[in-house]
Amino acid sequence: MPVRTDLGQRVELVSMDPRCHDVSFGLYRKETPEGPVAVVYSYSTKAGTDERVAFITAALAALGGLELVVAGGDQAVRLPCRDWHNAAMKRLFLDCFRVEPTGDLSPRPLQAPDTRSEQTITLAPLGDGAYRVESSPAADGEEPRAPAIARALVRLVQIEELDETTVRFPCGRDHHELMGLMLVRAQNLRASLREEELTASRGVLTAPSAQE
Repeated sequence: MPVRTDLGQRVELVSMDPRCHDVSFGLYRKETPEGPVAVVYSYSTKAGTDERVAFITAALAALGGLELVVAGGDQAVRLPCRDWHNAAMKRLFLDCFRVEPTGDLSPRPLQAPDTRSEQTITLAPLGDGAYRVESSPAADGEEPRAPAIARALVRLVQIEELDETTVRFPCGRDHHELMGLMLVRAQNLRASLREEELTASRGVLTAPSAQE
C-alpha cells in the first residue's frame, strides 16, 4: 500500500490499538472548501482494520457532536462550526479508543460529580460558545471547585477565559458534546496532561510492511 499524500496534517496518533491487532491509527486534518475535516486512517491491511476505522469515525461524531461527511473519497467528520479546535479534537480521538466496540456512544452530560470533592460540577451554556462553570455548595473546609475546573478547561481545550468561572470557544459556537467530554478530563488535569505526553512519545504511524 503506497503512503497517502492527500491525508493532510496528522493531528494525533494511537500507536498500538489493543482492540485491533495492536496496529496504529492516526487522526488527520484535511482542508476542504467547506472547512477542515478530520479523517481516521491506518496503513494496516489486517482483518478488521477498516471496520475499526469506521467505528472510531462514528464515535468521533457521536461523542463529540461532529457531522459525518465525505471528503475526497474518505469518510470524515467535521465540527459544526466549520472551524478547528485542535486540543479538543486530539483528546476526543484518544477517548474514542477507550470505548468498547459494543459500548454506549451517547455524549456525556454537562454535569458530573467531582472526583476530588463532594461537589457536583455543572457547565451552564450561556450561548455563543460560552459556558459558566458552577459547583454545588462546598462542604466545610472545601473550596469551591468551579474556578479550578474552569482553569483546567482553558488549558485542556485551549479556549478563552472570560472570568474565573466563564470560558468560551473562540468560534462563538456551542459545543456541548465536546464540553461534556472535557469536563471529565478537567477534574484531573495532571493525569490528562501526562497521558498526552505519553501518547506523543510513542512511535509513528507505520506502513503496512512494518505492522505485519
